[in-house]
Amino acid sequence: MSFLKKKCEYCKNKIDKDKEIVRDVKDPVFIGTRPKNFCSKEYADNYGEKSSCCKESGGGCCG
Repeated sequence: MSFLKKKCEYCKNKIDKDKEIVRDVKDPVFIGTRPKNFCSKEYADNYGEKSSCCKESGGGCCG
């Protein structure tokens, strides 16, 4: 059933159950880390760099 598949946080594609990569990533909205699902190791590494870059650049109500 495709509606139960998890989505990749980086590319938003659906991931097969046996191929998902779960990694704890620092979330800029919350304090600490949260487990996120990715379809490849490269996307997991890029997501961490992208989220830290966005937090430093500001653009929110406090930044």
